[in-house]
Amino acid sequence: MFQAGLPHSSSQPRVAIIGAGIIGLSLAFELAFRRGTWVTLYDTRRCGRGASWAAAGMIAPAFEAAAETGVHPRLFDLCLESARLWPAFSADIERVSGLPSGFEPAPALAVAMDAAEAAHLAAISKVLTARGVAHRALGAREVAGLEPALSGEVLGGLELETDTRVDNRRTVTALLAALAANPRVSFVSGPAPLKARGGRVVLEGQDVVVAAAGWETTVIKVEEQGGFHSLVTWDTALDAIDCHAGQMLSVAAGEGAPQRVLRAGHVYLVPRDGQVVIGATMETGRVIDTPEAEVIEALRAEGVKLCPALAGAPVTERWAGVRPGTPDHAPFIGETAAPGLYVAAGHYRNGILLAPVTAQIIADQILGQAAGALAAAFTPRRACSATA
Repeated sequence: MFQAGLPHSSSQPRVAIIGAGIIGLSLAFELAFRRGTWVTLYDTRRCGRGASWAAAGMIAPAFEAAAETGVHPRLFDLCLESARLWPAFSADIERVSGLPSGFEPAPALAVAMDAAEAAHLAAISKVLTARGVAHRALGAREVAGLEPALSGEVLGGLELETDTRVDNRRTVTALLAALAANPRVSFVSGPAPLKARGGRVVLEGQDVVVAAAGWETTVIKVEEQGGFHSLVTWDTALDAIDCHAGQMLSVAAGEGAPQRVLRAGHVYLVPRDGQVVIGATMETGRVIDTPEAEVIEALRAEGVKLCPALAGAPVTERWAGVRPGTPDHAPFIGETAAPGLYVAAGHYRNGILLAPVTAQIIADQILGQAAGALAAAFTPRRACSATA
């Protein structure tokens, strides 16, 4: 709950958000436009150009969370709730910014190329059926009818109504435009000058601090007597936020290119703005910003195996990024052990998907609204450990 740390004329708190990726930008949007709160965003990099720009833009609660082992037991619920929020969230962004948000509600196709992938799809279907979540099991012919671009080696698949997509680069661009035009929002290029004072982490002129810097959340510095220390010294739970590098590419979407999101094991194809994104590697413990030629070529070959029509498509872009994770692959959302310091980080492969619900949860908590059981389940104070 918000407790005023510094006086100001507004009844609303002044909120500092460290990190201007999709999570920080979405929270700023929620606070400034929906709650009337004053917000300052701090980032040491170009706003919105980290993992938020590198992502493929899949909104995939079913494929990413319904039947994954070792994940937070309520991650699927959180993902479903955020997917439900996305249509209204995207409409608000478009209304305020006057720019397209990039959201497209077309259902994704998850397909199997071998027995292991078929077993994974069966496990997803079982969970969705038990939960009453709409989906459709498809045979090889039905899959081919829906997406002729797919390889003839596909054994079958699922049409997932919950799993859609958004052009995340359009979303980030629209959010930045909307926030830049709002007088309640300020941007600061550089680190936030955090200090330790009276047992709190404080920022001059601000009442609340939210750490939303992705994998770099753990290295945010606080000035204390005798030097600087990371936020981890104020809440050791934050030390659990780790990094997972990812490399991907896009090719020109020529004749025969897929028309919808396709998933097959760890490979996905995402049509986007006249191109097809092919992703992605998952490289735990690595921090990279430059793609590696041999990795990109291997990934392109996997994409071609799934969709042979892409074999001759020229590569239009190659890139790399870093995802923030936690041991149970679920984000830390809420107040830390340090009063007045909140965290919204560790979203793993679901940062784009979980942006609206994360923003809503943090805003509710800052403004003193009761947190429901779902929100409480993702506190950084939880015990989280992978069981996979």
